[in-house]
Amino acid sequence: MNTTDNLIPRPSHVAPGDGPAFLLSPGARIAAGHAAAQVAEQLAALLRTATGFALPLVEEHRPGDISLELVESFDGGREAYTLTVAEDEIRLTASTPAGLFNGVQTLRQLFPAAIEEAGAAENRDAGTWVIPAVEIADAPRFAYRGLMLDVARSFFTVEEVKEQIDVMTQFKFNALHLHLTDDQAWRIEIHEPAENPSGLPYAKLTEVGGQGAVEVPTAVPPRGNSGFYTQQDFRDIQAYAATKNVLVIPEIDLPGHVNAALAAIPQLNPDGLAKPMSTTSEVGWSTLSVELPATYEFVREVLSQLAAITDGPYLHIGGDEAHVTGHDDYVAMVQRFVRIGAETGKSVVGWNEFAAVELPEGSVIQYWHGDFEPTVRQAEQSGSRVMMSPAANTYLDQKYASDSPVGLEWVEGGPFTWSEYYNWDPAQGGLQDQQILGVEGPLWTETVRNNQQAQWLLYPRAVSLAEVAWSGQEVRNAGDFRRRLGALGERLAQQGVVFQKAPDVEWSAKPEYPFPDPIAGSESKYGTIEA
Repeated sequence: MNTTDNLIPRPSHVAPGDGPAFLLSPGARIAAGHAAAQVAEQLAALLRTATGFALPLVEEHRPGDISLELVESFDGGREAYTLTVAEDEIRLTASTPAGLFNGVQTLRQLFPAAIEEAGAAENRDAGTWVIPAVEIADAPRFAYRGLMLDVARSFFTVEEVKEQIDVMTQFKFNALHLHLTDDQAWRIEIHEPAENPSGLPYAKLTEVGGQGAVEVPTAVPPRGNSGFYTQQDFRDIQAYAATKNVLVIPEIDLPGHVNAALAAIPQLNPDGLAKPMSTTSEVGWSTLSVELPATYEFVREVLSQLAAITDGPYLHIGGDEAHVTGHDDYVAMVQRFVRIGAETGKSVVGWNEFAAVELPEGSVIQYWHGDFEPTVRQAEQSGSRVMMSPAANTYLDQKYASDSPVGLEWVEGGPFTWSEYYNWDPAQGGLQDQQILGVEGPLWTETVRNNQQAQWLLYPRAVSLAEVAWSGQEVRNAGDFRRRLGALGERLAQQGVVFQKAPDVEWSAKPEYPFPDPIAGSESKYGTIEA
């Protein structure tokens, strides 16, 4: 079976060609105009590493070249593309660099998996880099296809976040939601403003909150990582993400999940005393005060500064699990918070509990748990769009099995493998596709301590979500996806990506994953745990 049968996510239209295959030769070039140069250089860098070919960038193509072309009249949307492979050329066409980027990810999968192996050129003969003739026309089902990384409970460095972006984008994810604040920590720098009527010590948010992290006895190691992003760090992450067609969505969780802020800024507490920092993984026990003017001064300053350094259109204000906040207080505070958020010029996003208030135009409801009806009602009445993150189908932190070394186990219906993330339709409960912004898979990090552990929970389940979000319901098939998932194993292994080897998948390669043994201090191969 050739590589055109193994593409993930499955394209809208794939038609194998009748002619001979394309062979990438040492003399091949990549042809692209100025507007497509960045995507062309990314493709060249990938191919050069494995092939050893020069692959210079040129403007005019000739037989044997790969050409990337931007066409204004191209039909299909900003992320759509067409890819034609023939004996004498590969031609990729789109209306935007985003479309070209998506097409490059498909082209990457058409090459043999050895294209992922760095420094392999000396071990390959000239006939290695063959792609079957094919015509592909493709476009996403949903505009938003995201992952969420909880950097609050355990911190991920700028470089670690970039590594996550590198892996996720090959599956056409185009959004990364960063959960920046919680009870355990505050991860984003907030400058002291020129006007500060209440004298709130904003620098303490990272001075105190940046040192926090969750602590879970069964995690390895038990305590999460400390740290925070400067505003320049956050800009750096966004700039890197933008080169890979990824939008970054920052989240400040309000009015619950706020203990780190209450520990850093005494004025946010009714008694004027700073709360102690906490490492517990419990949720729902902290809240801002509806009666304190400092609450709104604080929220306005934080959201304004964050909006000013956020390139994308979205600002996430949380709103979930405010269990100790009275209902009336919750509604009063969140109603003001969404207005403050909207005044920054951003579209306000919140977890589905915030659908209890009147939402401004352009708001997005992220459905994750509980009664679905308020979300549907807001979508119908106010026109708010919905981001689908139902926990049982998208939460990527859930355990594969009860004896898994990392992961959580609170969602009913587990343990969860790739199929629970594949076998569902985001258009449910009366929602239509046009009311759905897209799909997001959150990774909460109570038990996650590094990128390897994160990858082990993410993959292959995030690959399931990638196809749910990209491919039309009519072209998806679980049995066929399982086969394609198995073929993906070699490609992930060549990249060094850690993944869980689901036992019902016939993998073309298996990962090696050492978890430090929490008892003996030795290393155990938990990568063989079966769900």
